[in-house]
Amino acid sequence: MESIKECEEYLLNIPKFKKKTLLSDTLKFYEILGAPAKDIPKIHVAGTNGKGSTCFYISRILEAHGKRTGLFTSPHLVSVKERFVFSGEMITDEEFILVFNKVRATCELFDDEEKITMHPSFFEFLFLMFMEWMSIKKADVIVLETGLGGMLDATNIFSSPSVCVICSIGKDHIEQLGNTIEEIAVQKAGIIKKNVPLVFWDNGAAVNEIIEKTAAEKNCETFLLCEKNIKNVKYDKKHIAFSLNINYDNIDFVRDLSVWLPTGAVYQRINSSLALVAAKVFLKDEYDDNTATEALVQGNFKGRFDEIAPGFFVDGAHNENSIPKFLESVSVRTGKKVLIFGACADKNYEKMLEMITGSNLFETIILTKIDSSRAVEPKVMAECLKEDGFLLSDSLPDAVRKAEGFGCDTYIVGSLYLAGEAIAYFTTEKN
Repeated sequence: MESIKECEEYLLNIPKFKKKTLLSDTLKFYEILGAPAKDIPKIHVAGTNGKGSTCFYISRILEAHGKRTGLFTSPHLVSVKERFVFSGEMITDEEFILVFNKVRATCELFDDEEKITMHPSFFEFLFLMFMEWMSIKKADVIVLETGLGGMLDATNIFSSPSVCVICSIGKDHIEQLGNTIEEIAVQKAGIIKKNVPLVFWDNGAAVNEIIEKTAAEKNCETFLLCEKNIKNVKYDKKHIAFSLNINYDNIDFVRDLSVWLPTGAVYQRINSSLALVAAKVFLKDEYDDNTATEALVQGNFKGRFDEIAPGFFVDGAHNENSIPKFLESVSVRTGKKVLIFGACADKNYEKMLEMITGSNLFETIILTKIDSSRAVEPKVMAECLKEDGFLLSDSLPDAVRKAEGFGCDTYIVGSLYLAGEAIAYFTTEKN
């Protein structure tokens, strides 16, 4: 392939010709590729919500400590290249095409026992491209976000990462991961490796028991974080400040560490705290509190309570676990508010809308259709609303025009597809 457009077209067509692969197949693909970046230290992050932000914060802290850091996250919002970041910079077109062609050529060498050509999935292909890129860039450390679950995820082929992190866990992707929170927790706990330190968020007794039991079986040092460790939270429209107060027997950590974040997303107190502990566990004596906290001041993960235009905020909340966190951030803001909501049909949009309407935070709700084959129709979502106070829209641009008529802050939420669509719209068409 000679252009990004050709590469993306090939990637998007992968589901049309691939067979189902196993984690062992991913490992075989990786080994045939030459096991790129195999010996580079890795931090592996799983969870239902917050793992992308946690990975972002970890990478910022490591970079501030002088580490050449690779960051692999998913999904992307506008460009697939967003998934590939090294030392804060997204992969170039030339680099993308180079590693794409290397992986594609390698795929042609892989046959199963029946001589039927095998092929990585869309996510596996991108993951292999990233690892090849990390080998070329000679990274000092790699931060990997799981794509789905943990136990069977492509990123879980490494037996000895340096640190594992498990963020907030909730019900999502139940078709693939299980119908109960306990079944989902087992999948997330699948990233825990023998003798590898584990940093994890308090997800309640049932989930914690599963994680702690798995960690004990694998002789892992554990670092549990919970709400009581985060004190004196203060916020305004664009900033959060808090104190991180933790005391572990197995690591020296400063008490009452002052943290300041350039975001209105109150939930980022959780993800940044996990990142600070994970970075400390990884860096050990190299870690410096001032360097770490100053790194967090420098940016926010794209699409997370992100003001993409004056008075327009986009948030990636897209399930029943993340919507309450989004509403928490909205609730601390004064003035009238409008919500634009769009969702995928395979998500529990009924529950999300119940939470949103029950919050009584919005002047009106505009139900729109996202630009995806998985979209749920606005009129179908409207059947979930028991009261008036909502509008229907057949597209995001139309929804934005309707929202502008109210003259107040507007929040766009419900799907990462919608978040990406909104960022692209305000970046191009509105400028």
